[in-house]
Amino acid sequence: MTDSTKSMHAHWLGQLRKLNPATGRGACHGKAPHKPLLLLSLLDQIEDGELTRQTFTRDAGLVLRFRTYGSLTSDRWPTRLDLKMPFYHLKSQGFWTAHQADGAPARSPESCVACTLHEDFFRAAMDPGLRLKARLLLIDTYFTPSEQVALLESMGLGDYRDATHPRRTDVIREAEKAAKRKGRSARFAVQVVARYRFTCALTGLSCMTTEGASIVDAAHIDPWSRSRNDELTNGLALCKNAHWSFDQGLWSVNPHGTILVAQPRFTEAGPDALRLIPYTNRPLNFAPSTTLRPDPAHFAEHRKRWGLV
Repeated sequence: MTDSTKSMHAHWLGQLRKLNPATGRGACHGKAPHKPLLLLSLLDQIEDGELTRQTFTRDAGLVLRFRTYGSLTSDRWPTRLDLKMPFYHLKSQGFWTAHQADGAPARSPESCVACTLHEDFFRAAMDPGLRLKARLLLIDTYFTPSEQVALLESMGLGDYRDATHPRRTDVIREAEKAAKRKGRSARFAVQVVARYRFTCALTGLSCMTTEGASIVDAAHIDPWSRSRNDELTNGLALCKNAHWSFDQGLWSVNPHGTILVAQPRFTEAGPDALRLIPYTNRPLNFAPSTTLRPDPAHFAEHRKRWGLV
């Protein structure tokens, strides 16, 4: 690494230490999590190969991460986290410039639709070593001990807990276990939906709002309440109706990968696109760029649980 690169990395790590988040009032307490959560979400998108350009928007991947990771701070910050605020305001600290739809500088959170990362920050964030240091720094600086555990776990960084937090005994053992569970659940929610490209595995439907919210959820094939299994291969991205009907055992997947509909167990009426029966014997729907696939063993457990064997 050249001296100029080291200097650039040191500069941006220094900037990450100076986010100056607001202090909570009333039901909210501690440092406001909005700014560090947005930066963690962006770094996570870069880590997963979703963000490869300097300009970014409030797309589904960013919204999914911000909301899911934000849920890990709800004990001390119970109000809804608004992504628009840090999306616009972090421009004042040099991380990016904020733009309106016509490309002009944004004048308010409401008018800000896209941001362009500072060229040096973008180049620094492309470096895996700097990215790791930045994520660990943000988590250590702006979050409580239990939140740190959950965030590290949710981002696949749990192995760094011992090395980066020598005051491990400050966290009550049972609270740490609970935080890890929350972190694994958040990782499952983010990675399943993102890696299935926000597409329902039953219907093939992908629908996202202009604010980045997606119609699909991360569904456990073998229920977490029974299996405690948050492996990504135990997950499917499903829209609301498909998720509910799968959890009710109204459909499953055959050993050869086609849809098995438990037709005798229910009645339905409506357009074909909204009914289950027309999906009988169809293959699961995966977006063309998706490489993640569910483990057939989990479908076997699902069929067995609902008597579909």
